[in-house]
Amino acid sequence: MNIDWKQIPFFECLAGRDIGPIEAAVRRHHYGAGATIFEEGDTCAGFYIVVDGLVRIYRTNVEGRLHTLSLLRPLSTFNEVAAVDGGPNPFNAAAVTQVETLVINHDRLMQLLASEPALLSNYVQALAHLNREYIERLEDMTFRSIPSRLAKLFLHEAMYADQIEETPSKLTQEEIAAILGTTREVVGRALRGLLNAGLLEKRGRFVYVVDRPGLERLAETNTVPERLRHL
Repeated sequence: MNIDWKQIPFFECLAGRDIGPIEAAVRRHHYGAGATIFEEGDTCAGFYIVVDGLVRIYRTNVEGRLHTLSLLRPLSTFNEVAAVDGGPNPFNAAAVTQVETLVINHDRLMQLLASEPALLSNYVQALAHLNREYIERLEDMTFRSIPSRLAKLFLHEAMYADQIEETPSKLTQEEIAAILGTTREVVGRALRGLLNAGLLEKRGRFVYVVDRPGLERLAETNTVPERLRHL
């Protein structure tokens, strides 16, 4: 299926001979831009792999306000927990662009985990990594300022690297806001602050790191330069 399975954490330690049963279990799906992939609360849709395009993972509150949790590119995965416990989908998934995915349904995934010890070990470790990442992101959202979170993003911290392109400078402000759990307007103000503080520099359409030690200090200590404290 022209997929380098070893680039996906859930499959990276599998030997070549173990890939056959996995490829036989997946189903390929295509979605047009704006299409719903699955909805929160519906019956488990399975384990998804993004092969092409951009997928939005989001939830909505009782007023109908949308909150983006992640923006996923190839070869990201999603719905990993529901695919194991068989429970309802914990969030909504939609195609931002034209999207191609591979899906393994709950029953087939459980059969694979039971018959492939290496896959079971990988899956458990990958879920543990996700759990650690969620805890760290929750801590950031609770205790860190937006400039501090933005500094971590531009330092390409591991907790954000799985969700972004090769450099944060290629992300839109909306995408950055989705990753950091805030709004585009707040990101815009924080970004201008980091530019004014000399930590970042804009060249043409893109923003680059020019004071890495300063960004590291902001990310590690949550110490905000005086000119940024109103954010």
